[in-house]
Amino acid sequence: MTNTEVEDFLASFKTCMIASLTPEGKAYASTAPYVRDGNAFYVLISTVAQHGKNLLATDYVSLLFAEDEHNCTQPFARKRITIEASVKEVVRDTSEFDIGINFLKNRFDTELVENLAKMGDFHLFALRAQGGSAVMGFGQAYGLDKNMEVVNSISGHHQRK
Repeated sequence: MTNTEVEDFLASFKTCMIASLTPEGKAYASTAPYVRDGNAFYVLISTVAQHGKNLLATDYVSLLFAEDEHNCTQPFARKRITIEASVKEVVRDTSEFDIGINFLKNRFDTELVENLAKMGDFHLFALRAQGGSAVMGFGQAYGLDKNMEVVNSISGHHQRK
């Protein structure tokens, strides 16, 4: 697997699946539109929604990018990239906030993003990759560093009972 293949796979998505914890410690899965800049995945989420509350209350999440089931020939070997990421709320009236919102406006409906960004309950979060893994089929698992670059092949031996 090459770094270009990782980049191409991630670029094929407009949304990411987010695994987070509620303030009570319960697992919660959701999805959100995102834009990527380097190792930062920017999401604009309402804190009225559970995943918004979770991002305000936690330091880490897991992101999942999985091959469309309609294109998947073998569900047990579904192509996917999982990323462990730190969570940082991007404060309004900062250059990073403006940059993140502009990225979102360029990728999605400009007027909608502008309107959401003006709402007090919508917050911009930078989810910064800390590392992860890519699975591209049976026997094709790879470790990723914080820059989403392939660092090693993950191999193991399956055990039979």
